[in-house]
Amino acid sequence: MIEPSPLRHADLFHTGIVVDDLDAAKVHFGALLGLTWLEGGGETRMLTGDGARTVRTAYALSAEGPHHLELVQSVPGTLYTVTGSATGTGTAHHLGYWVDDVAATSAALAERMPTVARFAVDDDAPPICTYQQAGAGFYVELVSRAMRRVLLRDMETSA
Repeated sequence: MIEPSPLRHADLFHTGIVVDDLDAAKVHFGALLGLTWLEGGGETRMLTGDGARTVRTAYALSAEGPHHLELVQSVPGTLYTVTGSATGTGTAHHLGYWVDDVAATSAALAERMPTVARFAVDDDAPPICTYQQAGAGFYVELVSRAMRRVLLRDMETSA
């Protein structure tokens, strides 16, 4: 018997799409879906089975919710690569869930969804988020609930 999932549908907060041109994708999806964007990113540590390295990330998260769209700039040689689209606008890449304890939830899911990447401020710090392999080319992202104020900063102050 499979154990119940530690994920709760109520904690699903975004669908992520990896894109080759973040600025063009913001214009495209913004016009198509009537969205505006909160932007972020920066250098972070990515830990995978191949080792740890610093990667520069960039993303745009729709200001409109409660379910958000996240556009992630592709990063060659990482899980952030565009798949399934000849236009470079990508397809659904991951579902993002808020969790209270990223490491514990990742461990609880690891048997059915292996952890393929962890992101942290440094190699020894607890993960801020992880990516679990949910299927061929599709992931579940576990995001620390403590990051909510950072990711949704503009909305948190106006809410």
